[in-house]
Amino acid sequence: MTTMEYAIETINLVKRYPTRRPTMGRGGPFGGFGGGGGRGGHGGGMTSFGSIIDIIRKKKGPFVEALRGVNLQIKKGEIFGLLGPNGAGKTTLIKILCSLVLHDEGEAYVNGIDVKKNPRAVLRNLQAVLPESRGFTWRLTGRQNLYFYALLYGLGKKEAEERIDYLLEFTGLTERANDGYQRYSTGMQRKLLLCRALLPDSSILLFDEPTAGLDPPSAIEFRNMLSEVAKERDKTVFVSTHNLLEAQKMCNRIAIIDRGKITACDTPDNIRYKTFDERTVSITFHDVIFNEEHKKMLDELEKTYGVHSATPEMNSDGIFEGITIRLEKGADFSSILEVIMKSKLKIKWINTQEPTLEDAFIAITGRHPEIGRQMRRP
Repeated sequence: MTTMEYAIETINLVKRYPTRRPTMGRGGPFGGFGGGGGRGGHGGGMTSFGSIIDIIRKKKGPFVEALRGVNLQIKKGEIFGLLGPNGAGKTTLIKILCSLVLHDEGEAYVNGIDVKKNPRAVLRNLQAVLPESRGFTWRLTGRQNLYFYALLYGLGKKEAEERIDYLLEFTGLTERANDGYQRYSTGMQRKLLLCRALLPDSSILLFDEPTAGLDPPSAIEFRNMLSEVAKERDKTVFVSTHNLLEAQKMCNRIAIIDRGKITACDTPDNIRYKTFDERTVSITFHDVIFNEEHKKMLDELEKTYGVHSATPEMNSDGIFEGITIRLEKGADFSSILEVIMKSKLKIKWINTQEPTLEDAFIAITGRHPEIGRQMRRP
């Protein structure tokens, strides 16, 4: 049993889809009914009424589990990101939370309300922006489209006008509010979707690929608006995305879903660092000819506690340009510097190569986030 503590909570959530349609037989899905398939126009023989009911109910055929025991607890007021390769179950989970799809097992709650038992109450607490959910009339202006939805949401005339003015200003659409929707760019259309989602002042906003198709400046602007919505307007924002940089910069926490299961759930930084046992440090020197003393230094470095390897970087003229050191995450870097300083090398700069969220994603799933293809694990 859930509480109102979480904006969204799922418990052992399972969703199955049939992998293929049942075999229909000759003469169409109802065998002999519909004729024309066999001799005398009678098809391949009569199908029983019970078989027809089984076909309609889709009782036959194997199933694939789109979600396999998904457990999530999303706090109120946070920006939560859901990452996963194509076909991992992201959109299925969002549609279940929006009551567009019914789950087969487990539980799902929005502000403590059971999604399956009370979908109308859920939709009063939640607004979703899905890729296919434009729903704007091309012949109306942006303002007229918003006013139409404000009436559908039950807002009074004065309240609707005030809220629309406020949202148009917030998204920077005021000057184009009276232009026809067909004249809006992709970025402007996405902003109008955000205005529509904020019209009823719901406490939870769900976005499926919110910046897909936007140019980089527009994507940054839209991400900033979502961050402001969560921080200053006390909304919970749930974002499903392929954009790992977007998730890393915008989300308080993220979950990685792969083949219908949550494989990681934490802050972006924790996921990045916990996935890997080592880090890489590059040290660049002022130009010096590599000699025997430097070789001894490399040997000593590789014997230093926490160092996995120390690889010299030299050009074709034998100039010792630097070292690339692979070491454990918690290794004491001061002991490494002591070894280097004994060789009287002058350090030009030190660069630590931090693991990215994409590195962690590939390590966890074995697949690239954008194309979802299987990749060879190291």
